[in-house]
Amino acid sequence: MLGADAKERIYAPVADDLERVIANIAGVAEADGPGPPPEIEARLAQVLATPGKRIRPAITLLTSKLWGRIPDERTIKMATAVELLHIASLIHDDTVDSADTRRGHATASNLWGGNIAVLLGDFVFATSATFVCDTNSVRLIRRFAQTIAELSRGELNEILESSTQKTDRERYLQRIYDKTASLFSTSAESGAVLGEGDEESVANVRQYGYNLGMAYQVLDDLLDYESNPEQLGKPTANDLSNGVLTLPAILAYESGDAADEIAAFLNANDAERPRLLTVAYDAICSSDALERSRGIANDYIDAALQNLESVADSESRDALIQLTGYIRDRQF
Repeated sequence: MLGADAKERIYAPVADDLERVIANIAGVAEADGPGPPPEIEARLAQVLATPGKRIRPAITLLTSKLWGRIPDERTIKMATAVELLHIASLIHDDTVDSADTRRGHATASNLWGGNIAVLLGDFVFATSATFVCDTNSVRLIRRFAQTIAELSRGELNEILESSTQKTDRERYLQRIYDKTASLFSTSAESGAVLGEGDEESVANVRQYGYNLGMAYQVLDDLLDYESNPEQLGKPTANDLSNGVLTLPAILAYESGDAADEIAAFLNANDAERPRLLTVAYDAICSSDALERSRGIANDYIDAALQNLESVADSESRDALIQLTGYIRDRQF
């Protein structure tokens, strides 16, 4: 995990602005005027109070400063929007996955049931959109709407492809772009647009977000095979147990190192699944798939660093470079 000291160093150039974002998020459950009734406020406050890494809003704030501008209220609103969108997507993902915990805390669906969790997620989704509208940028509003569609597409494809052997590398990479890298990309692009970078620079910064997000998700999927439940915040082999093939499983399947074991697990009846899950998991871990997955993540990290080469040196650029290092080392 990205430790407090590391976060403080990386987020230092935008620390005060990030506090304003966090205050905005907390304020969603305390709206003036009609607002949500108390019984909804309490639930919103609980799901919004769970501490996260704040990587996405930090990226928006940092990229907005790459050309010397001080983040204004529109930038704060955009950073708030991307974090709220992330939170909403997690609420929905946990509900779909029937997850009991997230970062060591009970999920909304675990606490109040799937119906309430979905509607809470919808509320946060809609609220995130109102913050984007406050930027008065049609370009960012359009990109934000596209990101919501991509997040939904990624989750749908994961469900439709689960427990099948048709998932290949190309489908997987599209899926993790939709589920993760799309919002990283939008976070970076929106900051660059509001920071008034030229179009070439905005494109490079957007690509930085894409590459960083792809690396982040590959490494997150790798943790499913290399961490214990306490470190991960959820059971290990969680994706595989749900029939979701991530990059390590796909590489082990394609190479033949664990193809028979994975196929046997996916086609097993309920009685046999626990035993065959262990067999498939061990076969994947015994192959070179974990090392190859890490190499692919490192390639994305290297590409993200190259994307920043055309940006002038600054405290914010240094922080973005440091962030890639911590993600490479999986200290997030």
